[in-house]
Amino acid sequence: MNDHLLWYAENTDLESIILSDKALETAFNLRKVKFRKGDYIYLPDEKAENIYFMLSGRIKIGTYKDADKEIITAMLQKGDVFGEMSIIGEQKRKDFAQATEDSELSVFKQEELKKLMAENTAIGLLFMKIMGDRVIEMEDRLESLVFKDSRTRIIEYLVSAIEKRGQRVGYEWVLRNFITHQDIASLTSTSRQTVTTVLNELRNENIIQFDRKRLLVRDLEKLKSFILSS
Repeated sequence: MNDHLLWYAENTDLESIILSDKALETAFNLRKVKFRKGDYIYLPDEKAENIYFMLSGRIKIGTYKDADKEIITAMLQKGDVFGEMSIIGEQKRKDFAQATEDSELSVFKQEELKKLMAENTAIGLLFMKIMGDRVIEMEDRLESLVFKDSRTRIIEYLVSAIEKRGQRVGYEWVLRNFITHQDIASLTSTSRQTVTTVLNELRNENIIQFDRKRLLVRDLEKLKSFILSS
């Protein structure tokens, strides 16, 4: 792989890749599907045949324990891809995907996506990077669950969310569309009460501020230091 293509894969997102190629933009537009808040995109045991590219909104990925207890494994937003396990052999879904707000996706069948990746190097490289990042995230999460306490896992989630989705404003960072305390608890295998306690402690120390719509990190390095010292 030449250096130019490697740089391209590491430094462009889904939207910029789509807009850079008219034929690609047309392909994604033709496969747009809208989901309303609360709609399920798929459920466990359904046939795994589609791959989904998020154009807007928010999707939660999760599983059910003991038939009715919901366990959230990921919260996805614009630019994310999910359902990708079908392209490497998954026959039936093991999880569910549900819109937590009105969302728009581009939906590709396996063969359609394989053809698209063969024709467009940027999409192929982006998809490979997404798959690689997913493996690293799973390994990091497993290590965190085994070796780190609840407070550290919650802070790790905040740092990761800011670094992935946040916007820098002067010396501070803002994360819009902040998820609920219960969702953070599910993602970090903690309780909602613990999440609330940790967030309030960090707010009292003037490291963060938050409401239902956004998280503001006043001192990202200080927040990171709690992870390093754990």
